[in-house]
Amino acid sequence: MKSFLIFFLLISITATAQFNEKGNLYYEETIDVKGKSQQQIKEKLHEWLLAEFTRANIKASKNTKDEMIADITSKVEVKQGTATLPMDIYFGILSSFKDEEFTIQLSHIDIGPTQTPVKIGFPDFESFKDEMQETVNRLSGDAKAKNQAILDDEEKMKSIYDRGLQNHDNMLSSVKKYISGLVNRLKAEIK
Repeated sequence: MKSFLIFFLLISITATAQFNEKGNLYYEETIDVKGKSQQQIKEKLHEWLLAEFTRANIKASKNTKDEMIADITSKVEVKQGTATLPMDIYFGILSSFKDEEFTIQLSHIDIGPTQTPVKIGFPDFESFKDEMQETVNRLSGDAKAKNQAILDDEEKMKSIYDRGLQNHDNMLSSVKKYISGLVNRLKAEIK
């Protein structure tokens, strides 16, 4: 029974993840809300935003009768190696309203201090090495020599690649779980 429940939860988390043509993560769902007017849905969404995030983490960019857009900054816990670290997550929430229905879309989901888009895939080993080589080529002096030595050591590069791949998988899983929880809290608030 436990394994079935875990399997079901994993399916529901992955079923909500969608990726655009560039491989970037986004989420979109139309939700039925029987008995609620467009205005009631909008008010509940606004209340939820203020309860879920601090005002400093919400930047409203559009608020009309039919639509609300907000840029959000938040935190997500991501496992990296043996540690779990809080990372900044940035995304836009687009909500459109009708009587008894609203559509929620989370897009431009970026993570970390460089606001890197959350992607489905991690490059293959050769592409990873090519990207690292481009970075090393921009360096100079001792920094270039030390990094080139690491890049030339196939065993070290495979170890770095394996850690990077695992960290990416952990990050992607954490972000999908975060989004799933966020949307479920929103649904509970509005219904």
